[in-house]
Amino acid sequence: MTDMILHRLKSMAVGALAFALLFCVSVQVFAKETIIWTQNDFIPFYIKDGPHKGQGISDKLTMFFSKHLPDYTHKQEHMNFPRFFALAKRGELVCNPLLLKTAEREEILSYSQAFKPAYAHIMVSSHPIDYPKEGISLEEFLKNDPHPMIVQTKRSYGPVLDRVIKEGVQQGRIRTESYPTKQLFVMLEKNRIHHFVDIENSVTFYNTEHHGEKKLYRIPLKEDRLDRFGYAVCSKTPAGKKLIARINEILKREGDSQEFRDILESWMATENLMRFREFYYREVLQK
Repeated sequence: MTDMILHRLKSMAVGALAFALLFCVSVQVFAKETIIWTQNDFIPFYIKDGPHKGQGISDKLTMFFSKHLPDYTHKQEHMNFPRFFALAKRGELVCNPLLLKTAEREEILSYSQAFKPAYAHIMVSSHPIDYPKEGISLEEFLKNDPHPMIVQTKRSYGPVLDRVIKEGVQQGRIRTESYPTKQLFVMLEKNRIHHFVDIENSVTFYNTEHHGEKKLYRIPLKEDRLDRFGYAVCSKTPAGKKLIARINEILKREGDSQEFRDILESWMATENLMRFREFYYREVLQK
């Protein structure tokens, strides 16, 4: 009788162990991999507060990609570019829904296909400036303007403007700071700075937020180029490359959808919409 009880207990223990092992294997097989989507302080890519909270370009792109990647767990985390690059180097599965391409970034990031023509980079000014049709030359402006200009650390403005900015930093005419865009707006309001370089959408956003109160001006830059593109990026790891392949499938399938095109046109200057749409159809959709 005792032997029978011991045998049954042993069988139950073996069964319980087998079930536990099966459960662990099942959890490992079906557990969703976590993507960390970065958020930063570049308005209007990300809008963290106010009436338009969560309506930034990259806010909406993150939600769009998350919706089309239901087999992943999605986590959004606020971090600056140096931390994002450090996590990517460490092999974490971190992604940003919209970045320009640079040689430095390509060493640590896997890029999607190009999907967004770059927004116009302009000089944001607290006062109007006369300029020719092709815009002002930032290089010449820096030589003649007595006020130092600020650009944001680790941010890229495309190869031509990056070169001009690098030379301006070396000559002491430009300072690089880790200020969020919102702080640069405040510094303009208080006349602590007079200009900074950003995308045209930031001025549209600011003037919408301060309608009837204050106004900023967008000054076109001669050195700016349309033939720059935005990409989704993830860590340059097997998991990151696999995810980028999935994102490319989404872009191929959804790139012409109204939802996606509305996201790309967020906060654009009305007068530039047609130019943007024509370039998008011709260069991205190739229609």
